[in-house]
Amino acid sequence: MRKAFSLVFTVLAGLLLAGCPGDSAEPLEYRVGVARIGEDYHLFAPVCPGDKLSAVEVGGSEHDMSRSGVAYSWWSASRPADPAASPFEFVVLGDDGPFQHVAMRAGGNPLRPTLPADFRVSAGYTDGYGARYQKTISLELPAVPAYPAGTDPRRVRYLTRPLDDMGDLAGPEEIRSHSACATAAETPLRQTADSMRSEAPGRVDRAMLDRETVGWLMPFTIEAATSEDVAAHLCGNGPGFGALVAAFGQERIWREPDFDVDTGVEVRYFTGAYGRITAGEAIGQVDGRFGCARYDDGGVAYAGPHRVGLSALDGVDRQLLYCEESEHSAGRCTLLLARGDILSRLVVQAATAEQAETSARALADDAAAALNR
Repeated sequence: MRKAFSLVFTVLAGLLLAGCPGDSAEPLEYRVGVARIGEDYHLFAPVCPGDKLSAVEVGGSEHDMSRSGVAYSWWSASRPADPAASPFEFVVLGDDGPFQHVAMRAGGNPLRPTLPADFRVSAGYTDGYGARYQKTISLELPAVPAYPAGTDPRRVRYLTRPLDDMGDLAGPEEIRSHSACATAAETPLRQTADSMRSEAPGRVDRAMLDRETVGWLMPFTIEAATSEDVAAHLCGNGPGFGALVAAFGQERIWREPDFDVDTGVEVRYFTGAYGRITAGEAIGQVDGRFGCARYDDGGVAYAGPHRVGLSALDGVDRQLLYCEESEHSAGRCTLLLARGDILSRLVVQAATAEQAETSARALADDAAAALNR
């Protein structure tokens, strides 16, 4: 069943912590891609178990529309003739054959007889619960990778995002891994109640930093707030990549008085428990995500993530410190610590990289001590 990555996860003791289908316009992490094979442009649109690819539309991009004020359509088709094809995920743009209903034939719009240089592709999905979803990307025609005619579309790499916006070339299985699907053969996205240690909630509470520990900042939250999360969102890490969501999670935030998002100092501290894996394994999963130059998390862009050396902390099974820049500040450092099934995450945002790293290092011993309570 598809898992909605953007939902807030609530942990209920004694229940299997599993997601439910959403009903918003785009509640999932589907990613689609386009490649040119010979003279044809191919769309790869992965389909999660229980879903169906129901429609495809190609037209002018948002940039093109903003200039003309008109939403051009170049081709629009729906209701696959054989939706059970094996599977119906590979589509030749402009090919009417696989569809029962064609609203606009390729080039049938006299205002747009050829595929626009800046074009938009929308893939529409339906699921077994009656909900409809849509995934749209806007690309530039010259940026689409090209392959010789006759190349197997299952063996090429597709452009999944504009090259000036974290451009990404990926094969079908890589694209599929970005979709928030989970089958019986995949790692569950949540912990299960029977995998958790009975004392885990209390140990999560004790691992939280005291309000006085960050005494040079003002507590933004009076009490720690429930905040279920994965270990870290580095380079797009999340449930779509198989990352498990920690149980019993909570977060506390400290900020400077009159905090300003571009120049102010902020400290966020998260703790949570694991059961199906150890907290150290959760950190290892994050560590394996390094390699991207930029990524987006919650609508904020981050760039240049890199590991930072840190002396071994007492009583900690695994640790990881990395720093990066955000679109709001020059410095952001994240410290991940694990002890058994408990994980803590310290995130410091500051106006300079040096200030963020210095603050993270200064709090590292306190975070390790809290984890050992």
